[in-house]
Amino acid sequence: MLKPKLGHINFINCLPLDYGLTQGGFARGMDIYPQVPSALNEAIVAGQLDISPVSSIMYALHADQFFLLPNVSISAAGGLQSILLVAKRPIEELNGAHIALTSKSATSHVQLKIVLEQAYHLCPQYAVSALSLAEGVLDTADAVLFIGDDALHAYLNRQDGYYYYDMGAEWRKLTNLSMVYAVWVVNRKFAQENPALVQYAYEQVTGAFAYGLTHVEEAAAARERHAPFSARQISDYLKLLNYGFTPQHEEALLTYYRRAQTLGLLSTVPELRMAEVML
Repeated sequence: MLKPKLGHINFINCLPLDYGLTQGGFARGMDIYPQVPSALNEAIVAGQLDISPVSSIMYALHADQFFLLPNVSISAAGGLQSILLVAKRPIEELNGAHIALTSKSATSHVQLKIVLEQAYHLCPQYAVSALSLAEGVLDTADAVLFIGDDALHAYLNRQDGYYYYDMGAEWRKLTNLSMVYAVWVVNRKFAQENPALVQYAYEQVTGAFAYGLTHVEEAAAARERHAPFSARQISDYLKLLNYGFTPQHEEALLTYYRRAQTLGLLSTVPELRMAEVML
């Protein structure tokens, strides 16, 4: 029997989904491929996955290949601690600075560029690389953009002498909107040829999210044993996130795309086309 190949983000921000898939039984009937966002972006664009979360900018870049899965995203209304700019000097002084960008994502790169140019009128130099908290990257850069668990660890262990900027909070100040960091997409060819499997995967993903969100404390306690965070830190972090995809989220996403287009980071703003599923 054909099983949907489902990408899965292996960061703590997807812990509710992860817990639902592994402990709630919602992984049945699917092949799960956990990876960092950038690897999932590449895999589904290459046709190696059927359904996957992707950095939200990737939908805009490849909208002709995908449908959006309704009702699911990774979003935040403001600060979220896991998209973090760490700088040697105040953000207002970063014009012309060398900023190192994590290679693990793409959406956050564009978000940072929008914030720095449109909120602070800065024009830094950017370089993408495989960053690690242990590498001392600030020895060779003026600022570093971390995402995911690396960013959360840096935020929770802030050191004197550095400046920390939560990009979710900066985005809210600039736009007064939420930020949609990831969306779930479906390969169009797969959706057209296998509508029943898309429906099944949609029900499993949304069911797993619902299960995980009603068992956050248990999920955090389980993850605590394998992460450099306490259960309380994990559960507090998850409260900052939203996993829906409402009309308000759609407008926030389109605003992000429009601002990216204004800076020449995106050629066109795509229509948000949803996969046909029974909700």
